[in-house]
Amino acid sequence: MIFMEYLTHIITTLSEHYGWAGIALVVLMFGAFIAQICRYVAYARIAGFRLSRRTKVREQEPPISVIVPIFSEDAEYLDSGLTALLTQEYYDFEVVAVYIGNDDNFYADLKHLHNGYPHLTTTQIKFSPHYPISNKTALNVGIKSAHNECMIITSTEAQPSSERWLSLMAKGFMYGDIVLGYSNIKFKGGLTNLFFRKYGFTESLAWITSSIGGETYGATRHNYGFTKSLYFAARGFNHLSLNAGEDDLFIASISTDENTSVVLSPRARCEEHCWGGIRWYADRARDIAQTRKYYSAYARNYTNSELCSRFVFTLSAIALLAWMPIELRILAATLVVLRYAIVSFSLMRAANRIGERKIAAWGLLFDLIEPIARIFLHNTRRHRNNNEWR
Repeated sequence: MIFMEYLTHIITTLSEHYGWAGIALVVLMFGAFIAQICRYVAYARIAGFRLSRRTKVREQEPPISVIVPIFSEDAEYLDSGLTALLTQEYYDFEVVAVYIGNDDNFYADLKHLHNGYPHLTTTQIKFSPHYPISNKTALNVGIKSAHNECMIITSTEAQPSSERWLSLMAKGFMYGDIVLGYSNIKFKGGLTNLFFRKYGFTESLAWITSSIGGETYGATRHNYGFTKSLYFAARGFNHLSLNAGEDDLFIASISTDENTSVVLSPRARCEEHCWGGIRWYADRARDIAQTRKYYSAYARNYTNSELCSRFVFTLSAIALLAWMPIELRILAATLVVLRYAIVSFSLMRAANRIGERKIAAWGLLFDLIEPIARIFLHNTRRHRNNNEWR
């Protein structure tokens, strides 16, 4: 009773001085502030995560099959990207290259690499415009061709950041039958590239943090793995009418807290090539986002809650700073500075852990333009041709 009377007195006093609009704005700002801090404090899981604290399911790193579908006759990839896979520093592995196409000369060049790299396994799927081959189909062929139980999936669009990538990812199989790694856009210079990398970084923080907490809903198709047993027990990939989801939707369907490992190291990430500008990135984001509507309610709420709370916090802060008395302006300014300090510190620690040091300092700029960018990308998704084959 005494507490309720005291609380009523405070509310009455505030309403007399600042009005109900002022109280509402303060409550909204405090609520959004708490939500923001809780989210970014959760990102501390990334900085403090140690895979070795989990229970081992294997005593040592197992033999690995790296599977990569090749959809174009890219001779440069054979010289650089595929060679980067074949020259990994690991004691026992094979690379299974699945070529989808009809160029016999290219496939001959691909098979010729076996002379210098006997741990290369190649297979070909003839392409027909009447029967399109999806990435899932190519991976299915690669999985059946693989000789090892534990497999890592990657793509021709990305490349390992170091020669120790495979050994670090393989260590994840000591602690689970699913291994999730990090990937992002490769550094190229310029503000556009910086935005791409920062956007991908913040999106990855959400699913990585959730996976560490035992609720896996995402993955990157350039850097993840699972065992053959899990794959065949699930009867292969799901959502077969969709030419996507072999990473996030499939992994979410087979993942548990006990069988999923997350590998976080600057040397264990893959770097995706930056192939173009805003239009390219919008198309890429649109393609990735086509699986979002199949996410669980938890995953959709988890990915959207941070942006919503940030939006409410920003609007209420602007309103308090613009129209309220000096006391509330000071309060709003204090919360804005405090939030930015906590957010910057949390992002910096997470970025250092996965090797993205150069983008953490741009948090304030990205904080302001990200909501606009998300609206733009959302609009590009809405204009997708729904009749396009998946």
